[in-house]
Amino acid sequence: MVWRILKIPKSKTANDQKLIRAIQNIAGFAPSNLELYKLATVHSSIAKENDHGFKESNERLEYLGDAILGAAVADYLFKKFPFKPEGFLTEIRSRIVNREALNQLAKKIGVANIVQFDHKNSHLQQVILGNTLEAIVGAIYLDKGYLRTRKFVIDKLISPNYDLEELVNSNSNFKSK
Repeated sequence: MVWRILKIPKSKTANDQKLIRAIQNIAGFAPSNLELYKLATVHSSIAKENDHGFKESNERLEYLGDAILGAAVADYLFKKFPFKPEGFLTEIRSRIVNREALNQLAKKIGVANIVQFDHKNSHLQQVILGNTLEAIVGAIYLDKGYLRTRKFVIDKLISPNYDLEELVNSNSNFKSK
């Protein structure tokens, strides 16, 4: 007779439930792997070392999310503006994913409610929100894949928060910058 070990899911804590609701509000779906999103919200100022001496923070997810966000925005712009040159596409992508724009966007969509950092340095929150948003993009990518992440970037970040026509026309001489 073969015995199977049943995996009994751990009950979710109040903090887990809060994070699940926040991710649902931000991304429009429930996380499958909550641990990724927990890690995405942990700034290095409060990170703890694991058994291997590695400080577990959102920095690696931020790295990944930065690349995925850039790729998703580039893909979107490439298809949205089929007859525009590379310099135009680069400039518009830069306006969408620059640090200040990401900080403001992260604040607007509620990332400030879930980021975990050392509150002794309260000024940190204003500068880490965009980094945390990138880490969340990285978590979404690992949790749901590229296509779902691209959909999140377009439907939840770009479309409701950027007027592309205004962005394009705000500086028509982008190459001379």
